[in-house]
Amino acid sequence: MTGAVPAALVASLLTAVSGYTGYSVPGDPPAVVTLPHAELEAMACDHPCAVMGFARPDGTIALDDSLRIGTDPADTSILVHELTHFLQRAAAGGAPAADCDAWIEREREAYDVQYRWLRDTAPTMRDFSIRRARLGSHPMIPPCRPGQPLP
Repeated sequence: MTGAVPAALVASLLTAVSGYTGYSVPGDPPAVVTLPHAELEAMACDHPCAVMGFARPDGTIALDDSLRIGTDPADTSILVHELTHFLQRAAAGGAPAADCDAWIEREREAYDVQYRWLRDTAPTMRDFSIRRARLGSHPMIPPCRPGQPLP
């Protein structure tokens, strides 16, 4: 693992995510590490993809090491997204999404929390718009058809 994100930042963001979602923060926070993009791709996609963060089933959160977590709000919002997944899984007793519909709902909630946090931490609407634009125009939700089991 290349690097770790400061525990104090993780704790602060977990508290924020809990405030948005109502999920309890477990006693053990996730390990948050940064990895070269190729390692992150191999972990999350197993092929070239645009992944920037991934919440592993073991609770570890892996982030692209090009992200400026803690200094760049748009980049930090990716950690907020992944921490939302960590709390979703903790609230479900560690269980992954049961099917495609549940998975899509978890993704929608994580993007909602990410964008709300980005908006709430921006000093002006202009700053929020710039930060939001850096993330791209569409959330990256891989294909999954409602009603179908997860691949």
